[in-house]
Amino acid sequence: MSQKDRGALIALLEISRGNCPVTNLASSIGGVSKVEQLRIGEDKTLHRIETTQDAQEVLPKLQKISHNVMRVGKNGFWIESPSCSTCSILSSSNVVILSSRNLDSKRILYRIMIQNESRLNVLEKNLESAGLRPRILETEYENHSLLTDREKEVVKVAYGHGYFEPEREISMTEVAHIMNVSTPSLSDVLRRGTKKMIKTYVDNRL
Repeated sequence: MSQKDRGALIALLEISRGNCPVTNLASSIGGVSKVEQLRIGEDKTLHRIETTQDAQEVLPKLQKISHNVMRVGKNGFWIESPSCSTCSILSSSNVVILSSRNLDSKRILYRIMIQNESRLNVLEKNLESAGLRPRILETEYENHSLLTDREKEVVKVAYGHGYFEPEREISMTEVAHIMNVSTPSLSDVLRRGTKKMIKTYVDNRL
């Protein structure tokens, strides 16, 4: 498969930075279970914060760093603040943020989509020049993260016949017989397909 046929490049990127006002505040007040970027920009970034503290006590602290704070749900907030150096660079690099997760007060983990490997190399150099110590933990091409037609077929047949039920209604050998393939072959395809689905869920939901 040529590079142009592989689709966009998906990368898991760890960045260290200390100039995000929202993350720094969340670290200082404690009781914050989640901080993530909903929309990044060169000048402003919209964050979501989930807190275990009394929301009414957290609100005045958030309003000290932003005039645009909205309560969402029982213990959640959306807050727009000036962009840190990371968000500014990512925004200007035509990067799609698939997910983000704070590892601690300084490190953040991004899963991004970017056009190709050369663009990723340029982004890495720009982040390094800004002193953000980027680490590319893994990469994969977009098409490789999708189920193949064969994997889709196997997963659908197995699911439709109750293979994934708590009290399994059919064995892998029986599924293999239905599909007229060997059990080891079916097991391999099913394992690859379910791994991709679980990986997609973990990357984008957890």
